[in-house]
Amino acid sequence: MNLNSDAMLVGLHIAAWSGRQYDRKASDHVAAHHQASFSAGRYNKRLLPKAAFAAITATVSRARTTHYEQTLPWDDKGARLLTVANYERYTELMDGLSERLVRERARFIEDYEDNVDQARLDLGQLFRIEDYPPREALRRKFALRYRIAPVPDADHFMAKLAADDTDRIQRDIERQIEERLYGAVGDLYRRLGEAVERVSERLREDGEGKPLVFRDSMIGNIRDLVDIVPRLNIFGDDDLARLCEEVKDKIAGVEPDALRPSRSFDPAARARVKRDADALAERFAGYFAPPAEVQREAA
Repeated sequence: MNLNSDAMLVGLHIAAWSGRQYDRKASDHVAAHHQASFSAGRYNKRLLPKAAFAAITATVSRARTTHYEQTLPWDDKGARLLTVANYERYTELMDGLSERLVRERARFIEDYEDNVDQARLDLGQLFRIEDYPPREALRRKFALRYRIAPVPDADHFMAKLAADDTDRIQRDIERQIEERLYGAVGDLYRRLGEAVERVSERLREDGEGKPLVFRDSMIGNIRDLVDIVPRLNIFGDDDLARLCEEVKDKIAGVEPDALRPSRSFDPAARARVKRDADALAERFAGYFAPPAEVQREAA
């Protein structure tokens, strides 16, 4: 694997106006009325009806979720690792969400004055027109974009360092990069393992022997993962690939209605998937820690 040619870093940047405003006068009034300290609380007004933000909020939430689902962890500064194999799918999804946000922003701006009028009624004496940004400023308050950069290697950092320190520092940098990569692959094991464990948990019976509620999303999440994981398997990890295929064959292909009381309920299929999920969950449990040699170096 060549990290620089097989992967890149991607950062997601979202601007989303909250539509909330701290009201000092209201906060002071509440504190005085209850004989409390003025620092005891804050009153934050919702400037527009909650429904005005519903579509934008859903898209922003979907964008964050998609960004994390389609990438791997890298550092604590917000950068995520995107494999070349998953670049096309990632950009397709994120570009689509960006375009959707643009459409929803246009509708938000179109309805803005009507929503301000409604807020005037909702807020009563708390309403202050100066709290509201002008209509033409709203375009800048909602945006979604991603930025892609190459993955820096040890040589990138070495150019500025003194020669007598280079060997030691290069080893440290290479070790850190290796740990991040193992952490990224470990994240894939964790995602699959947790999804399988959730299926196993929901296939239990309650205290009266009745099946627990089993929702379509349980299988839907598994199907999404077995689609994503092969494109994010940057090391070509054979164990991960085999486990992913087993999850696909034994769980992802089952229809949710077969696993719960319904017209197509199949008790035998439910029992089989439960056994398979239990066995797979046990196998995943041993894969979350980094390799022993990395642990020794870190110690």
